[in-house]
Amino acid sequence: MEKLEKEVCQMLLERLGFDDLTVEDIDFSAPLFAAADPEGKGLGLDSVDSLEIVAGVRQNYGIRMTGSDMHVFENVNSIVGFIKSKLESA
Repeated sequence: MEKLEKEVCQMLLERLGFDDLTVEDIDFSAPLFAAADPEGKGLGLDSVDSLEIVAGVRQNYGIRMTGSDMHVFENVNSIVGFIKSKLESA
């Protein structure tokens, strides 16, 4: 597991209050949001949680997200890829 992946997972767990989970419990490819997760493998997030993710990405990585960036909330892998691409292009 890469350092950035661990950091993003830890940020999600802390900001969203998942005190009973660890980074190792997270399936990086599972859908994050309940609406896109009929099998219930992801974290079961909702739209309010997306605001916490946006705030965390901005605070931890200095990256501002716009409405057109919301597609990256598919899973942890997509968020990590988004952050990597923004950091590399900065």
